[in-house]
Amino acid sequence: MVAVTEITRRPPVAGVSVALAAAALGFAGVGVAAAGALAPAGVGVLVLAVGLFRASRRVVTVGAAALFLGVLYAGARGGAPEPLLLGALGTVVSWDAAEYAVGVGEQLGRDADTTRLTLVHTATTLAVGVVGAAVAYAVFLSVGGGQPVAALVLLLFGVVALVAALRGGGDDGGSNRSRRRR
Repeated sequence: MVAVTEITRRPPVAGVSVALAAAALGFAGVGVAAAGALAPAGVGVLVLAVGLFRASRRVVTVGAAALFLGVLYAGARGGAPEPLLLGALGTVVSWDAAEYAVGVGEQLGRDADTTRLTLVHTATTLAVGVVGAAVAYAVFLSVGGGQPVAALVLLLFGVVALVAALRGGGDDGGSNRSRRRR
C-alpha cells in the first residue's frame, strides 16, 4: 500500500529564489539611482519575502508595490535612467516570479521539482521586460536632453500598469473556484 502524504502548499524553493534574486536586482538598481530611496525599496523586499513565506499573493503585491515606490522615489530624486530601468525591471520580474511561485505552490506544492518550469517562466518575463525597458529607454533618448527623469518614471509606471491590466487582475485564476466545488 502506498502512503499518501499531505502536499505542502507553499511556494517551491526555485520560485522563491528567483523572486528574491530579482527583488535584490531591483533594490540594487534603486540604490544606484538614489541612495535615499533605499528605505521604501528595502521594506518592499522584506514584505515580498514575508509574502512568499506566508504564500500570500496580497502580501507579495504589497511588497512589490513598496519596492516600486522606491523606484518612483529614486526617479523623483533625479536618479539616472539606467539604474531606474534596472530597478523597475527587477521589481516587475520579482513580483511576477513571486506570484507565479505562490500559484505553483498552491497547485503542485513545495516539494515538486519546478526548477525548469520556473526558469522558463522567468526567462520569458525577463525577455518581455528587457524589450519593454529597451523601448522605454529609446523613447527617453529620443525626446532629447531637456526632458526630466520624471517623464521616464511616469513611462515606467504606465508600463507596470499595462502589465497589471494584461494579467487580468484575477489573483487566483480560478484556483479558489475549483477548491470551493470540492
